Amino acid sequence: MTWTVHTLDLGEVELNQRRIVPNGEGLGVVRVPVQGWLLTKGEHKVVVDTGFRNPDILKRIGDRAKGIEQPHQRLIEQLKIHGVEPQDVNYVLHTHLHIDHAGQTDIFPMSTTVVVNRRELEYAVSGLSGPSYPPEDIKHIIDRLHTPNALWLLDLESTSGEHILPGIRCQNAGGHTEGSMLVLVDTEQGLAVFCGDLVYSVRHQLMTPTITHNDIGLTSNYVVARRSEKAAMKRLMQIAPKFFLYPSHDWPVTIEYSKVVEGAEKTLPGSLGGCWCRMTSMGYPEEA
Repeated sequence: MTWTVHTLDLGEVELNQRRIVPNGEGLGVVRVPVQGWLLTKGEHKVVVDTGFRNPDILKRIGDRAKGIEQPHQRLIEQLKIHGVEPQDVNYVLHTHLHIDHAGQTDIFPMSTTVVVNRRELEYAVSGLSGPSYPPEDIKHIIDRLHTPNALWLLDLESTSGEHILPGIRCQNAGGHTEGSMLVLVDTEQGLAVFCGDLVYSVRHQLMTPTITHNDIGLTSNYVVARRSEKAAMKRLMQIAPKFFLYPSHDWPVTIEYSKVVEGAEKTLPGSLGGCWCRMTSMGYPEEA
């Protein structure tokens, strides 16, 4: 059996466009979806990312950022759509621990194992991280560190990847944050790759012509060196001849030989993503 992907609609984030597009013109704001995912196979249930703690918490990072959420977009309500309660979830995987990715992890009991790259947790508590790592979220992760089996720390920089369950493995992303990770999942349709914020905008990073041939665009939203971010993006796009890419703040697309070949038409021309579609249970958008 392979894994089935269910998209969890966890609200929206409105922020200054310059955070996404380097040197973006004007001071306009854009609105993008916040997504997590429920992976199911038989009795196994795995969640990837948990959204923000509450809409107001996004104001802490400034830059005109704010969260937008309806009651049905709370994580616990999204899980109920699929007949799942927090205690039913075996693992929670975090692509990284930013404010809009690890905010509701504390709804899961200590019997659920939270999986984080060790380097990401180190950076989150280093004092170098700023408001993108709220203390409420990170302190909960630390509490799990002292409870047997409640936290699983990976060492992805030193390995070629680590298996979580058959058909689910994690690899070092090498970009966006110091310890971001990719989640690779075998599905009936093929390989699905959950990349966190390494790809924030499909159109502007993967589909906008650049000066050099076949290059990849960067956002303004990363903390590693520019060369490292560029290399991380290129590694991602070459992870397999064909795969399904799931960014956290844009719609999923099909990648073949490092090119977007399907899915991008669901994003409005010139947009940065945005919630103009509703997501199906398989993770692909349909017209709203």
